[in-house]
Amino acid sequence: MERITSVLIAGGGVAGMATALSLVNRGVKCTVVEPIVETEMSLVDKVGETIPPSSASILLRAGIDHLLADPAHLPCYGNHFVWGSSIPYEKSFFGQIHPHGWHLDRPFFEKQLRNHAISRGVEWLSAHRVAHLEKRSNGWRVSLKDSENATNAVLCNFLVDATGRHSRIARMLGGQRTRVDALVGISAMLTTTDDISLPHYTFIEATPDGWWYAAPLSGHRLSMVFMTDADLVDKRMLETAYFLKAAQAPDTFIGSLLKGKISCNNAETTLRPASTSLLGERTGDSWLAVGDAAYSFDPISSYGLMSALEGGYYAGHAIADTLSGSTDAILAYEVIISQAFQVYLKMHSHQYATEQRWREMPFWKRRGQYSLTS
Repeated sequence: MERITSVLIAGGGVAGMATALSLVNRGVKCTVVEPIVETEMSLVDKVGETIPPSSASILLRAGIDHLLADPAHLPCYGNHFVWGSSIPYEKSFFGQIHPHGWHLDRPFFEKQLRNHAISRGVEWLSAHRVAHLEKRSNGWRVSLKDSENATNAVLCNFLVDATGRHSRIARMLGGQRTRVDALVGISAMLTTTDDISLPHYTFIEATPDGWWYAAPLSGHRLSMVFMTDADLVDKRMLETAYFLKAAQAPDTFIGSLLKGKISCNNAETTLRPASTSLLGERTGDSWLAVGDAAYSFDPISSYGLMSALEGGYYAGHAIADTLSGSTDAILAYEVIISQAFQVYLKMHSHQYATEQRWREMPFWKRRGQYSLTS
């Protein structure tokens, strides 16, 4: 028996759920398809993420600002950074309209979003993946496979690719993705000892081969990531003990801050792509890509999660308008996300240009040579 829905969203991450919430707020029935088994989602290790105070407006518009009141998310009062100089600097959020951002417990936030979306009427299919697409005059026939490889179908009027950097749906439709650089992040979830209390700031420090990111999370946890290019990765950094030693290097700002009072608790380091990349065509006949599936961002921008939330908000409205007869809503969505990417490109170039101490080192020299276009 074929399932019927107005909009099928492939991908249950932040972008997919933001799109679903935007749709149900407009009274549009939608179904989210997520390949991961629901009971295993909380076990997926994701790095904690910091979002700036400016995110408050989109959280409010999406009707999810209350989710961040949970103590699992810590306030973030600004940034401490060593970048462009050996002197540590502080950029406080004090004085802004919203006085702080947030250090998110990312897996918990996604669980909150999922539960909120389901409570609002979003249909959720975990342990299902899109196996085949058939374009029809009035939409799509989408074949799904579950965890036991059984096949069933969904009929929908509109299809959303929220599959992240893989852009799986767009690729199935013949789309291609351009990767601008080879940035990767080596991360670990560390634990601070009870006698150390880190300020609720984000810590960033440039080094000759890349840069460090550290942010405190609830439960005496510390999210740490080293960013570099894939071909520059020191394989020893994939070993927990070596990563821990590098994170606590006494001649660095972050290392002196930690003062040896962290441990890994048998946590493993993970290597993930973090490059700037983009999908060639972000929209098409009765489909669009959202979040990282459309554009992915260097974490130095702190824009990845914001892009997912904002993109999902505008995608939902564009789809609802299209289903109501608008002929230019999808074009307007494309303009909005493309303009946001252009703003990011300028910020990206400026941020890396401010670090000149190691401009002849491979990592930094490449940042000065990139020609970024959308």
